Amino acid sequence: MNLRFWAGFVCLVLVAFHAWPQSYPAKPLRLIVADGPGGSSDLRARQVAPKLAEALGQPVVIDNRPGGSMIIAAEMAARAPADGYTLFLGNVVTHSLNPLLFKSLPYRADQDFVPVTLVTIGALVVVVNPQVSAATLPELVALAKARPDQIQYGGIGRGSPQHLVMEQLKAATGAQFMFVPYKSVSTSVQDLVGGHMPVGLQFWSVIGGMVKSGKLRAIAVAAPRRLEVAPNIPTFAESGVPDVVGYGWQGIFVPAGTPAPIVARLHADLARIFQLQEIRNPIIETGAEAGGNTPAEFASFIRADQERWKKAADLAGLLPE
Repeated sequence: MNLRFWAGFVCLVLVAFHAWPQSYPAKPLRLIVADGPGGSSDLRARQVAPKLAEALGQPVVIDNRPGGSMIIAAEMAARAPADGYTLFLGNVVTHSLNPLLFKSLPYRADQDFVPVTLVTIGALVVVVNPQVSAATLPELVALAKARPDQIQYGGIGRGSPQHLVMEQLKAATGAQFMFVPYKSVSTSVQDLVGGHMPVGLQFWSVIGGMVKSGKLRAIAVAAPRRLEVAPNIPTFAESGVPDVVGYGWQGIFVPAGTPAPIVARLHADLARIFQLQEIRNPIIETGAEAGGNTPAEFASFIRADQERWKKAADLAGLLPE
């Protein structure tokens, strides 16, 4: 009798295990975004969320949690229930840069999340004010060597992607550039266009229109291949400076412990979404590439990205605070 009881119990457990993921999701999902309304991450989330909601058959509610170097949002996502109903739009700051900049974080980038898929990836572009004589990266390097620490470039604080890419360029070429930190992207771009700052590094989504109008000159992109939207801009490698890469990226995560069938379901739906031209084309127009890679591929990408930025931080002598 006991044997029959336990056999029946095990069967019920197995049936329940295989059946419950098929009922997912049974209620609305929350997508935590480390950006305020109108920010770049928010705009990307609002592009993807409706399509994901359509695929899942449930609303996907965007929960904006800006501030605190994106730590507030990451901590909230890390502490959320691992039931598949909380998603997090993480990025290069939350998972690659914050662990380098802060001695103590209230979340563990490598342990508290399960990567689902990359959403977008875009490389930094080196741009100069048209008054600068350099039209190529080698010419800019030569100019900086001729005038050590006189050629300034702007970026959003120490440890920003802009700062760390230029530190790699300095180490690779021996050129000396002077870093000027800014509190906002808009201010740095205004100074660049106005001729108050000769050199800058920005994403195409920010400076693309200014390059097209002739207000800025793009001379190199920090990526292994050229931007699809601006194929005339050579890469660092093509300009004689290999192995210098500076990506900004965003990706979907769920809290650690989220069941594998749910992760697989989310990935499958998101991968299909990123194949839609109505999603891909706007991403490409911003100078980025659409995601959709597997959870394992995304995890591998993050590890490589963390290692790249760690080497750049070491070159800059950057210590966590």
